[in-house]
Amino acid sequence: MRVDAPAVDRDLLDLAIDVADRAGVLSAELFFRGTSSSVKPDGTEVTDADLAVEDAIRAQLRRHVPDDAVYGEEAGGNAGTSGRRWITDPISGTAYFTRRMPLFANLLACEDEHGPAIGVINMPVQQEMVFAGRGRGCWLRAGDNPPCPALVTGHTAMDGALILAVNQHTWSEELLMALHRRVLLVGGIHHAILYVATGRVDAAVLTHQSEEDLAPLPVILAEAGGLVTDLDGGPVRTGDGTALASNGLLHDELLGAVAGLPRTGRPKALDRQAGR
Repeated sequence: MRVDAPAVDRDLLDLAIDVADRAGVLSAELFFRGTSSSVKPDGTEVTDADLAVEDAIRAQLRRHVPDDAVYGEEAGGNAGTSGRRWITDPISGTAYFTRRMPLFANLLACEDEHGPAIGVINMPVQQEMVFAGRGRGCWLRAGDNPPCPALVTGHTAMDGALILAVNQHTWSEELLMALHRRVLLVGGIHHAILYVATGRVDAAVLTHQSEEDLAPLPVILAEAGGLVTDLDGGPVRTGDGTALASNGLLHDELLGAVAGLPRTGRPKALDRQAGR
């Protein structure tokens, strides 16, 4: 993310928060009511709720920023003329949603001519939202409490660091063991970045991530004082679908620990069966 880019407009950040809030209310309502699901051509699940929430997000963006481009996981993209582009995963963690596990999130990001501008991760059942705007900090809102600054940990030693592993059921043994020997490696959900940005864990390693999963990460981690790259150390938005999100202090050492290792050790079909 460019350090010389101007701060994002506060009204635009407020719009993103409101869109995510409304998506959360609708997705929570449909979660408790129950919806039907089907399997997409790529083998992952989709529910009526995914479609309804994305439709609601798109409708709100059309009302307020009609010239902006929008890309959603379910309906793809539409062009815009403003130079801004919104990216959304209406229900991240559909497998949790369909299995009656309240661990899903609404993801929303905005990019402009300067790069990542806004990132929002909303977990409606837990009533926690992390949001960040370029130049405006990263914030945690829990329940009805006022938002408070979200900051990464200050942990500097890789030994004993707490690391979340996302999609580890597809990782190679080499990748698993390289981290398992040095850190406290525990399973995490796709939106594990919320826990890195709020200082609850030191880092997260993610594989098999889509554009919608990755889009909110750069601005959230940067504004929380951390760092995110792919596992080769390159820009996460143009990488290979992997991500290392950390407090920044452990980043180079973690990259060194996994350098050159095979990433995947089990068929991606298993990942699809798990409902990624």
